[in-house]
Amino acid sequence: MKRLVLAVLFFSAGFGSANASNPTPPYPASMPIPVADILVNFNGGGLDWVYAGPVANVPGHANLIAPSSTRAAEGWRAATAAEWQHRPTWDSFIAPGNPGHLTRNSSTVAFNNHNNYIFASEYWTSHSTVDIDDFWRGNVTDGVNFSGVLGTGSETIYVRNTLAVPEPETYAMMLAGLVLLGVASRRRVAK
Repeated sequence: MKRLVLAVLFFSAGFGSANASNPTPPYPASMPIPVADILVNFNGGGLDWVYAGPVANVPGHANLIAPSSTRAAEGWRAATAAEWQHRPTWDSFIAPGNPGHLTRNSSTVAFNNHNNYIFASEYWTSHSTVDIDDFWRGNVTDGVNFSGVLGTGSETIYVRNTLAVPEPETYAMMLAGLVLLGVASRRRVAK
């Protein structure tokens, strides 16, 4: 019995250390990112941007954030070179109303207070924090293209095409179809 208990302990300890080197985000890929955590149709450019993490998979930070393909079902991906030229700046991710009254001269504590930002890092990494002062210094990546100094904890942002919203005529067509279904079912009941 002792051998069995020891074997189970060693076996589970091995899994624990494996997970520590490759953290799992608290929210699975099957859970969609709330719209409130996304810059939707940023500047009317037809792209949504998400602050995916306070770190990047660069030397010294490998395996700390999931690649954009982890949430490909939602359309998230790395930006193209042309899209990257029009990426949001750090202050684009400030929460509505700027609750922390942030400026470039704000303290590190204010910069790193996650209540002051729109972010979704908990969907990509075990780090549910922001470190936006690195972002405003220019250390930002989409997981492929790097700016700033590598290895200094570049922030990661991902992009997707803005999701299509049904047009009003689509709703009218759907309503007409439902009315026809109702009429057809009443005719069957009446016969």
